Amino acid sequence: MTSRLRVAAVAGLLVATVAAGVTGPTGGASAGAADPAYEAPVVGQCHHMDADELAGSSYSEAAVDCAGPHTSVTIAVELVPAGPALDSRSLERFALGTCLPAQRRALGTTARGMRLTAYDVGWFVPTPEQQAAGARWVRCDLVLGDPGLPQPLPSRVRVGRPPYDDAVARCLAGPDHRVTVCSARHTHRASEALRVGSPRLPNEKGRTRIGEQRCRGAVGSRAYRFAWPSRAAWQAGDRTLICYTQTRR
Repeated sequence: MTSRLRVAAVAGLLVATVAAGVTGPTGGASAGAADPAYEAPVVGQCHHMDADELAGSSYSEAAVDCAGPHTSVTIAVELVPAGPALDSRSLERFALGTCLPAQRRALGTTARGMRLTAYDVGWFVPTPEQQAAGARWVRCDLVLGDPGLPQPLPSRVRVGRPPYDDAVARCLAGPDHRVTVCSARHTHRASEALRVGSPRLPNEKGRTRIGEQRCRGAVGSRAYRFAWPSRAAWQAGDRTLICYTQTRR
């Protein structure tokens, strides 16, 4: 999950970050000329990626045993229709339209519940060598916490309904307000995720005004933070405002 691939961007009054399928081909594709499913990953495979690997646009290392330590699991693979180039920004909306529903289904929760967890998603495209063989797919991986400090995934990722255990609940830590699990040292906890009905992402002034108005009554502290999805995530259907209560930890 790269900086290019992050599902959401920093925004808000006192500032936080928000993170983010549709299942597609789930088996390795046979090699051949112009094969869009060439070497497509398998949904359910686990990987032990570090921060640098999560920051890449592609990842082709072998999967690891899901019973052992791992930091990501592939939750969706989708063939990319003709049109967007695999190295273009126009692909982001398609990728998020695949990965966000996949994340919700993998966690077994609602859009609101998903945003109260520290789970995030990143997407990857085929390597140049795979693309040369015709590969045109997007892969969605589920991770836990900030991708700069990936946490080991638990053996079971389904979370059901909130409130969530501290081991997977969404908190913020450090001066940069990075997302972390609430069992770690933190300064703020996600206390509410609110649906915003606007078809267009409000401008910065509007986001500040709406965040102040709606989060003020949704948090348990006088000082609070909030976060909005990125524009691409908004266009892909993520219309969730996250409100964070200041904590003592």
